[in-house]
Amino acid sequence: MTFWENVLHKGSAILKAALGLAIFICVEYAIYSAFGYFGVSRDIYRGCYNFLVSIANIVAMLIIWKISNRKDDPFIKVNKLSPDQFAALIIIALGMLGFVTFYIIVADMISAYLDSMKEAMVEYRENVDRYADTPQIVIPLWDSLLYIFTVSFVVPVSEELIFRGVIFGHLRRAFKPWIAVILCAVSFGIMHGVSIHIGYALVCGFIIAACYYLTDSIVAPILLHMVFNVFGSGVLNFMTLEQLRIPEDVSSAISTGLSVSSLLFMPVAVLAFVYLITVKRKKVAAAKQLEEAVAARENITEENEPAEEAIEPSEAEKTEDNE
Repeated sequence: MTFWENVLHKGSAILKAALGLAIFICVEYAIYSAFGYFGVSRDIYRGCYNFLVSIANIVAMLIIWKISNRKDDPFIKVNKLSPDQFAALIIIALGMLGFVTFYIIVADMISAYLDSMKEAMVEYRENVDRYADTPQIVIPLWDSLLYIFTVSFVVPVSEELIFRGVIFGHLRRAFKPWIAVILCAVSFGIMHGVSIHIGYALVCGFIIAACYYLTDSIVAPILLHMVFNVFGSGVLNFMTLEQLRIPEDVSSAISTGLSVSSLLFMPVAVLAFVYLITVKRKKVAAAKQLEEAVAARENITEENEPAEEAIEPSEAEKTEDNE
């Protein structure tokens, strides 16, 4: 491949990845416009809104998957995870939650000295708090439960199909694996905003994309994202439901317990990540050895073929023998 062919190949991959992201955004805009057209409040029915956006995007990404898939090179890999990989991914997800907890603690400390950081933290908390602008009393309980379910289980599938599925799927066909991981992480971070979110979104995006590459299974990033969202958002939102009347001290104890536990998981998560790297290297080495063995066998076969042909008697010799 010449220099310009290589440039064209990489540029095409980036454009295809950007197109997938554009479709993702357009789908949300279509649902947003539909809510506005029918006069349905997104603030009151955010659970319904998020659910519809996620389902629509899942369908759109599955269509892209079907179109872009090739038998010789699966667009999105869905290999089976081993029990040890499954356990390692859960530990990594809890470690990511610990990193975000630590990140927010540090940001809070900095905000005590910087007004700009203080404003950013206020904006961040308003964004992650569903009831910051809308009193919980006007939101139907079913929508609050749908919101928790969607954020915990449906959003992870939707976002992983676009970022680790479609975007990474196009990028890995043109770039080296770790370059594709970094580019995918950057897109994930940018899509989460340019304030407090982007810092931890970049790191988490890198870890999730890396785990996908290391396991060769889209199940891995979906699992990571689900565990992260369940304990980072789902449980906390569930405990704030006024209709459930969970005592404040119980809610506070659970929240504190989750934060402390996630911080303790950080060093263990590093070991789990190293374990996945080790498993990947062993698989790559085994695949390379198998490839070399097959190539060597083919070479031996090719070398033996001329010798066999030389031993084979000619038609004239066969005639003389028969006479």
